[in-house]
Formats: sequence, structure tokens, C-alpha cells
Amino acid sequence: MVKKCIICSKEAEFKIKDCNEFYCEECAEEHFADLSLLQGIEEEARALKKVVLDNLNGNTQNNQDLEN
Repeated sequence: MVKKCIICSKEAEFKIKDCNEFYCEECAEEHFADLSLLQGIEEEARALKKVVLDNLNGNTQNNQDLEN
């Protein structure tokens, strides 16, 4: 699902960590002095994907242990 900038409704690239406020690069640069303080949406997606894959692999391992 594509996230939209809360200011201009363009496709968002950044967000405030642990918050549901998303910003496009232009609005983020305009409203924040340092973009490194914001979390990239792609970075968040990669972290979430890793957690899901780790959980799936852990569940698979647990199921194999139960079968033996």
C-alpha cells in the first residue's frame, strides 16, 4: 500500500519513527532541517520483512521439531 504525504498527498518516502505521519522528500526537506532524523519507508519495510521471514522460519523449525 502506497503511503501519501500528509501535506501534499504525493507518494511518501519518509516518516517519523513510531508515528503515522508520512512525508514526500520535498515536504520533508522543507519542514525538517535534518532528514536523517526521519525514517525511510523502505527501511521500515525491510525491517518488517525480516521479522516476518524470521517468524516463518522459526515456525517451520518448530513444526519440524514437533514432527520428530
